[in-house]
Amino acid sequence: MKIERIKKAALKMKEAGLDGVLYAQGANLQYLLEANGYWWQRSCDTNIMGFSSAYNLPDVLLYLNAEGEYQIIANIHNKDYFQKNYEGHVTLSYMDQYEDALAPFVKGKRIGVSVSCQKHLTELLKAIDEEIEVVDGENLLNDIRCFKDEDEIKAIREIARFTDDAVSYVVANLKYGMTMREAENLLVEYGYMHNIDDLSFPPTVGFKTQHTITTSEVSYYDREWKLQPQTSIAFDVGFMKNGYCSDWGRTIYVGKAPEICKRGYEALNEGILHMVRSIVPYKTNINELYALVKEKVVELGMGDYLRYQDIEMLGHQIGIDCHEFPMVNKDHDFIIKPGMTFAVEPKMWFDNEMYMRVEDIVLITEDGAEILTNFDRKLFEIELED
Repeated sequence: MKIERIKKAALKMKEAGLDGVLYAQGANLQYLLEANGYWWQRSCDTNIMGFSSAYNLPDVLLYLNAEGEYQIIANIHNKDYFQKNYEGHVTLSYMDQYEDALAPFVKGKRIGVSVSCQKHLTELLKAIDEEIEVVDGENLLNDIRCFKDEDEIKAIREIARFTDDAVSYVVANLKYGMTMREAENLLVEYGYMHNIDDLSFPPTVGFKTQHTITTSEVSYYDREWKLQPQTSIAFDVGFMKNGYCSDWGRTIYVGKAPEICKRGYEALNEGILHMVRSIVPYKTNINELYALVKEKVVELGMGDYLRYQDIEMLGHQIGIDCHEFPMVNKDHDFIIKPGMTFAVEPKMWFDNEMYMRVEDIVLITEDGAEILTNFDRKLFEIELED
């Protein structure tokens, strides 16, 4: 495990005036213990402090005090993993005895808790000592987790490469008459065939046939719509392996695309490349990235089609969670530094024609930035056999 992570978290706790933190299964627990081999169920609801009813009850607990001492409360079916990897720091219990197992380790009156199982954790702490003040502990590690170490970067690099390959597989197996649902299932099946741990979120392979569907929100597209000529396909897919996520997007066009759409696709790709070349570590702010993309898009004459210009939303950090802080938009003031990994996803909408997405994972290095997703940027128009 990463003892350095525990030390940094303890320092953050002291700065925040916390006596301890109590985390159930989730990104912070995985991060602090480097528990990449511990599988915990995720969903879109767990992104950006989301809460899902599936997380009402804890599968495992981690208690860490401000001195850097930690204890794991594990249920019986997780005993082999935790006892093997954290000998001397594990108490076995079952759900109805979590209070008794945890009580000897809880000291102090101000404890931060995770969003995962928040209600249950609060009740546990109050049962141990009703005078404990329970506060948010989820955000405590944001400024630590956004900087990835070499092992984390390796994991993200590998899952980014896998995602490129998965979409290449789907593109090679597209057929007229297949539905959106069937195309999305190809992505899922490819992941299963290659022993992926999970998906970051439900994949989208959004079919938009020319002069159909008026909504610009691809999530509302009919998943039973069948692939036919003059159809754009907007991919949004993420996989998980070794505890880390990918998030990836591209658009292709079946048939001959309208010239305006071809120009838009080129502009989005050039906008991302311009942004990456313009990043100066320790100087560029996260809230400047949208403007860098827009600068190139406008230069290429496609500025009117760029979406989210009011809020300048471009993307998010990525790691254990698919969506991590700080977000990439105008509201976050955060200087970019080496080790940050984020997904940038500028979008366009062409009425009666297509929804367009280009999304890449970017790594900040000491010298600048590197794009980890390397799907062919020139692959836009494709032809299928009848």
